[in-house]
Amino acid sequence: SHTITVALGLVGEMGRWSTPEPVMNTRRWGKAGVAKPATKPTDAASHPNTLLESYLPPPPVAVHGKAQAHQQQRAASCKSFIVQHYHSTGCAGGAFCHRAAMLDPAKDLFLCTQPREYRATTLRDIQISREDKRRGGGPRVGPFQPCIPGHHWEALPKYDFTTRNRSCAFNERMHVEWENHVDHVLKNGGELPTASVVAKAGFRSCAPCCRDMLALAQPTGKTFIMVDCAEDNGRGTFHFVTGDKYLPVPKEACCPDEVNALKKLVADAQDNKYTSSQAIHHAVLDLEVPIDVDAQALYLGDRAILPPNCATGLRGTALLKVLHAEHFARLLAEYGASILRDIARPPSQQEAVRQCRAHAAKALVTAWQPHLVGFGVDLEAYAAAAVAPLLPEEPLEYERLKRHGIRRARPTDANLTADRLQAVDENTESAVVGARAVETCQRKICEDNISLADASTVVPDDDTSSSDCMDI
Repeated sequence: SHTITVALGLVGEMGRWSTPEPVMNTRRWGKAGVAKPATKPTDAASHPNTLLESYLPPPPVAVHGKAQAHQQQRAASCKSFIVQHYHSTGCAGGAFCHRAAMLDPAKDLFLCTQPREYRATTLRDIQISREDKRRGGGPRVGPFQPCIPGHHWEALPKYDFTTRNRSCAFNERMHVEWENHVDHVLKNGGELPTASVVAKAGFRSCAPCCRDMLALAQPTGKTFIMVDCAEDNGRGTFHFVTGDKYLPVPKEACCPDEVNALKKLVADAQDNKYTSSQAIHHAVLDLEVPIDVDAQALYLGDRAILPPNCATGLRGTALLKVLHAEHFARLLAEYGASILRDIARPPSQQEAVRQCRAHAAKALVTAWQPHLVGFGVDLEAYAAAAVAPLLPEEPLEYERLKRHGIRRARPTDANLTADRLQAVDENTESAVVGARAVETCQRKICEDNISLADASTVVPDDDTSSSDCMDI
């Protein structure tokens, strides 16, 4: 058994995923004091029927002042650019495949706990990132501000090789959205803030990062907010993941006043003006902004999401280990799918993906196991679902769904079991993730208040998220 060594100094040390003993050093955290004990799970959270429910939820209830009003969310009238981006990155030959082809199972986790080094970022820097996908520095992510880049904005370019203060695994760097979230933990005494907020310039948010937000928000009860294409008021999405809720708001469907109101809400959340995830969720609903229900259904349908509030006491080194394990599991799921969906890829690349996923699944079990005692969660099944993509990776099945769209059936049993999760068999050529949960359907044209069960993943015809957008 190898050991994970937490990075110290300017350059961290390499470590192995499988360490049973975490390295503790409370002096690294910004807040003094003893770590908080884990919160005792509630009966509702530990009930088997709450474990990994992948049915599509009914419209949420909005709170208006002192009175509660049952309000259905308003479906966006525009096409789903988030779903478009899922396909343009994860398809055969998509944006993920360049980095996915270089995945290396021999390169283990490098977990950095040093403050990240942000760079002054101008509009020209953002333009260069978009114009040169391979050498332009990649996506740039930093704190939110109403005008980006404005007079001054500091962000992390993904491919900044002048710094070693980054985490990586399997020959791939952690996405800079999550480098920002790690930095928030380090600056908040080893705990997630009520809302961890990031702004991403130049690019849309990709599948691994969206899945990560739901994977961490639901068990911790915290909020993650991501504003993508943050320099553009008319393009991109406000992603609000508030505990077990997800509200993606496309700027393309918003009027200028709605965009400004959303910006103020995000800024207030970043400034800790909301006391809970529920308060943030209600604040978004109170704005009555349009919701991308197709994307909402796709990501809430993830079969690898833990019970609500089952890990509210997670903090410090344990939190960082879970955060890294979740991130690289979802990254390998969606990056690897771009290789396995491509029949032209050599067997060596496909085998590398499978080996990386096996290592990542083991790491995820190891990271979560001490913190989920008593919840009855099948962690092996959970990890298998986490390293599998949201949509099938068998080439013909994926192309069929990409053309015609899918409908997710409501399962009758929400227990978190291997059979329930339909974990992918990596040794089977025709493995399909969640085959029982999808069936072909025609795109249903709906008015506002669209049923989430009918949300489609058919690819819209739009060039704002094309396959050359290297959002990696």
